[in-house]
Amino acid sequence: MWMKVGWKSVIPEIDLTPSSCLREKCDRGGKMSEVPEKREDSTVVEQKDEGPKRFVEKGPVVHDTETDIYWMKKDSWQDKSKFFNWHESRDYADNKNMRSIGGFDDWRLPSADEIKTLFLKDKENPGKGGVSLHLDTAFAEGAFKTCWLAGDTSTKRPRFDFIEGKVLFAEEYAFGSVRLCRKGQIQKSPRKPQRRR
Repeated sequence: MWMKVGWKSVIPEIDLTPSSCLREKCDRGGKMSEVPEKREDSTVVEQKDEGPKRFVEKGPVVHDTETDIYWMKKDSWQDKSKFFNWHESRDYADNKNMRSIGGFDDWRLPSADEIKTLFLKDKENPGKGGVSLHLDTAFAEGAFKTCWLAGDTSTKRPRFDFIEGKVLFAEEYAFGSVRLCRKGQIQKSPRKPQRRR
């Protein structure tokens, strides 16, 4: 809401009624502090400070602060609306690297150990077709339930199932999605000293 003061100035009108503060309490001096949530039955629910987030969104990238692995926020199904076989999934990674998505050019298929760190039994994220994936909500909704992994066992290729939390093996030309990852910060090579003239 804006209030006109004089004939030139316009300043915001601040509403400090309890309804405008929603779940925050307005202290003296304008300081805002969190108050416990009240349910309809008048019971009070204490809010817990969960500390720093494990998964931090950075544009098209999600950083896992526990493992220092960077993940694409969307899988290939969400990104391109199409499925990829195992060979196409590697091409997909190459294309993302050529475009330096998120400022990185070392995207790749994850290993089985890396992808297992994303499986969180207590989390639910709506996937393609209404299935419930055990994936943090920092990742975009609508992902496909399986994604290809790095690895080779002749014609069977590994992929991870976010419903069951298992590594499965499928024919290399079966369809699936890709969730690319990379590890840690880019290490810049030291500059060679310039000769003084």
